[in-house]
Amino acid sequence: MHYDKKKTFTCIMFMLLFGCSAEVDKGALSDQQICKGTIAAVMGRAPEIVKIDSVQGSVTHLSYIRPNDGKHWIYRCKLQGNRVIWATDTGRWRTDQYDSKITFSVNGNSLNIIQKYSDDSEGTKTYNKKQLGS
Repeated sequence: MHYDKKKTFTCIMFMLLFGCSAEVDKGALSDQQICKGTIAAVMGRAPEIVKIDSVQGSVTHLSYIRPNDGKHWIYRCKLQGNRVIWATDTGRWRTDQYDSKITFSVNGNSLNIIQKYSDDSEGTKTYNKKQLGS
């Protein structure tokens, strides 16, 4: 095999510059606020009832009490670039091929949570910073 050193070098430099994910623009939002918006969107709840219980490393622990029956629901959440990964308190991380892929984008004080499902359909929920608390 013959390797073109110049092409190989160019390819490696390109991967180093563009292949590694750069810091995602979160605007003025924290990881915890993004996780709060994600759990609200995925569970169909108002973000105001979702509480941040603790942060352990890169994992945010959240919960809410369902208003109609008082049941306490507990979740975990972490960010990987602009992707949000969540799990129930003792359940698996939602990273399987048939789990929805959740990403976020920030536009000013607005957080967009985008859920793309395995059938290629998608849904978006938008929250403002005030709804997500501080």
